[in-house]
Amino acid sequence: MPLHDFICRGCGHAFEALLIGKEQPLCPQCGSPDLHKQMSTFASRTASKGDGSGSGGSKCAGCAGGSCSTCH
Repeated sequence: MPLHDFICRGCGHAFEALLIGKEQPLCPQCGSPDLHKQMSTFASRTASKGDGSGSGGSKCAGCAGGSCSTCH
Protein backbone atom coordinates (compact mmCIF):
# COMPACT_ATOMS: atom_id res chain seq x y z
CA MET A 1 0.00 0.00 0.00
CA PRO A 2 1.98 2.96 -1.24
CA LEU A 3 1.78 6.51 0.03
CA HIS A 4 1.37 9.09 -2.72
CA ASP A 5 1.90 12.86 -2.56
CA PHE A 6 -0.66 15.16 -4.16
CA ILE A 7 -1.33 18.85 -4.64
CA CYS A 8 -4.92 19.94 -5.12
CA ARG A 9 -5.40 22.05 -8.24
CA GLY A 10 -8.53 23.58 -6.68
CA CYS A 11 -7.14 24.97 -3.42
CA GLY A 12 -3.38 24.25 -3.55
CA HIS A 13 -3.41 21.97 -0.50
CA ALA A 14 -0.50 19.46 -0.42
CA PHE A 15 -1.14 16.09 1.21
CA GLU A 16 -0.28 12.39 1.29
CA ALA A 17 -2.76 9.61 0.64
CA LEU A 18 -2.47 5.87 1.24
CA LEU A 19 -4.04 4.26 -1.81
CA ILE A 20 -5.21 0.69 -2.22
CA GLY A 21 -5.70 -0.57 -5.75
CA LYS A 22 -7.16 2.02 -8.09
CA GLU A 23 -8.64 4.30 -5.44
CA GLN A 24 -8.98 7.93 -6.48
CA PRO A 25 -8.31 10.31 -3.58
CA LEU A 26 -10.10 13.56 -2.88
CA CYS A 27 -8.53 16.66 -1.40
CA PRO A 28 -9.09 16.55 2.38
CA GLN A 29 -9.27 20.37 2.45
CA CYS A 30 -11.89 21.11 -0.22
CA GLY A 31 -13.04 17.69 -1.50
CA SER A 32 -11.87 18.27 -5.07
CA PRO A 33 -10.90 15.27 -7.21
CA ASP A 34 -8.69 17.55 -9.41
CA LEU A 35 -5.28 16.55 -8.03
CA HIS A 36 -1.72 16.63 -9.32
CA LYS A 37 0.28 13.57 -8.28
CA GLN A 38 3.79 14.50 -7.14
CA MET A 39 6.98 12.54 -7.52
CA SER A 40 7.85 11.15 -4.14
CA THR A 41 10.78 9.31 -2.68
CA PHE A 42 11.12 6.70 -0.03
CA ALA A 43 13.70 6.07 2.65
CA SER A 44 15.29 2.77 3.38
CA ARG A 45 17.82 1.75 5.97
CA THR A 46 19.82 -1.41 6.04
CA ALA A 47 22.34 -2.51 8.62
CA SER A 48 25.33 -4.64 7.79
CA LYS A 49 27.76 -5.92 10.33
CA GLY A 50 30.99 -3.99 10.40
CA ASP A 51 29.95 -0.91 8.41
CA GLY A 52 28.73 1.10 11.38
CA SER A 53 25.13 1.39 10.19
CA GLY A 54 22.75 1.50 13.09
CA SER A 55 25.54 1.32 15.62
CA GLY A 56 26.12 5.02 16.18
CA GLY A 57 28.98 7.28 15.29
CA SER A 58 29.39 9.29 12.12
CA LYS A 59 28.01 6.46 9.96
CA CYS A 60 24.64 6.45 11.72
CA ALA A 61 21.94 6.73 9.05
CA GLY A 62 19.42 7.92 11.63
CA CYS A 63 20.90 11.36 12.28
CA ALA A 64 24.44 11.50 10.87
CA GLY A 65 25.59 13.17 14.04
CA GLY A 66 25.37 10.65 16.83
CA SER A 67 22.59 12.43 18.71
CA CYS A 68 19.46 10.41 17.95
CA SER A 69 17.95 7.56 19.93
CA THR A 70 19.43 5.06 17.45
CA CYS A 71 22.97 6.34 18.02
CA HIS A 72 22.60 6.87 21.76
